[in-house]
Amino acid sequence: MGKTVSIYGAGLAGLVAGIHLARSGFKAVVYDREDGIGGSKQIHPSIHTTPLQPAETWDYIGMDLSSCFKRTDKYPDFWYNTKRLTLPPYVKNNTAWNAERGAREGSLDRKLYEIALREGVAFIFNRNLTLDELRAAPAGSIIATGLYREIYDLVGVKCGTTYGYMASAPCHPGESTGALYMGDYSVDYGYSASMNGLMYVLLFSRTPLKKNKIEEFKEVLKKTEHLTFDNWHSFNGFFPRETKLRWEDKILAGTLSGMIEPFWGYGVVGALLSGKVAGLLHTDPEKAEKDFRKFTAGFKAKLARKEKMDKLPFSKMFLRLSILKARYDCWRNPALKNAVREPVRWF
Repeated sequence: MGKTVSIYGAGLAGLVAGIHLARSGFKAVVYDREDGIGGSKQIHPSIHTTPLQPAETWDYIGMDLSSCFKRTDKYPDFWYNTKRLTLPPYVKNNTAWNAERGAREGSLDRKLYEIALREGVAFIFNRNLTLDELRAAPAGSIIATGLYREIYDLVGVKCGTTYGYMASAPCHPGESTGALYMGDYSVDYGYSASMNGLMYVLLFSRTPLKKNKIEEFKEVLKKTEHLTFDNWHSFNGFFPRETKLRWEDKILAGTLSGMIEPFWGYGVVGALLSGKVAGLLHTDPEKAEKDFRKFTAGFKAKLARKEKMDKLPFSKMFLRLSILKARYDCWRNPALKNAVREPVRWF
């Protein structure tokens, strides 16, 4: 067994990094503050709808996770308040994918954990390291703990707060659905998604959610998709406002490094790719640096566009107009109707 590499955070990025390092002859040790795999029980289990290029992603990270992703039954519905938006006709050729996070069987976390154990990765749970311990961690350690404000402050990454309100309920085990909800209740959006017998809904925003707006969103869910939930809870998270691969002599990974799509907030695929990038810094630093620049090249411009849009009084109307323009383009050029336009890559 070669050199030991400490990894802080047993999320997707930390797991992929550990697997890559173990396969490359290193002793990978993953630390996490939770009592087991699957992240915070306040947030997970959860279902995420995401763009995905399966073959390219599996090839890059070196493992096939197709059993953890399921195509939505149809391309997700888009709602503006209680009005269903008519999307351009080419969306019938598009695909969107659902994936589960958390500790349950069928989740991404569970699958990666099982692979990691087979590869010899060691895990130490219930280990809430102090900031001083992280600061004193060995050179080359990987920090992949993107949920916590104190870590952003420690490593000097600018971040913003996200406000979330979520609920879940059992559903038919075979369904895989998705819907997105836009309205003046959030500068961002809400969504619902189902998979593995779990219906999950989240309203999130980069500005605080007001109680009356949360109630408005609940009414939208009821009137549009006939969804009601008994138990709701809120959470605050943090998202990066810049990208950064290294901190002093240590490596940043996952959301903490900026490997997240900053406009819509997609993070699942970015976390997987980021774990491989972090591992590559030990085995092929030149490729790791090159790949990180490629994956984060659009971050600054997308974030600036998003934050500029959020300040406009009718920001959601601009999104509606862009959809109308796409429909008009298809009317003018019928060939576009049959074009395959896959969802944008997360980066």
